[in-house]
Amino acid sequence: MNDGKLLVIRKGRGPYTGRFDLPGGRLEENESLLGGLVREFMEETGLTVTVEHNLGTLDWFVRYQEDTYTHMHHIAALYTVGIASDAVASGIKEFAEQDSLGTEWVELPAITLNSASPVTVAAAAWVREGCLPTEVGFFDDWEVKNLPST
Repeated sequence: MNDGKLLVIRKGRGPYTGRFDLPGGRLEENESLLGGLVREFMEETGLTVTVEHNLGTLDWFVRYQEDTYTHMHHIAALYTVGIASDAVASGIKEFAEQDSLGTEWVELPAITLNSASPVTVAAAAWVREGCLPTEVGFFDDWEVKNLPST
């Protein structure tokens, strides 16, 4: 968070294409959660971070369309991080699996299921309310795409 805004990435592929998401991804072989967090943050934002606090975990089931509908189970471990004081974004690392289109500082009211991944919505709720949800979530991009406009 900085000045009431959350640092997010814009997803370029996968179930949250075009939506805001938190930096993150899969762990590499023999990589710790913290090592993966620091690496993924650098790859997706170009920023060096230090891990501050473990907020907890949450999970949700995802249904999204590629060629056909695909189901996934996402499990997220959430942490607060600090951006190194001398950090200057080095640019987003280019590689075959890269799904970040870049970073944005986004105000909390703009983070909804119409604009963001479930984990980003949960992070915004944590900032506002100080806690993470305890129930399993469900995300169906077909239903979200077809929500009535408000």
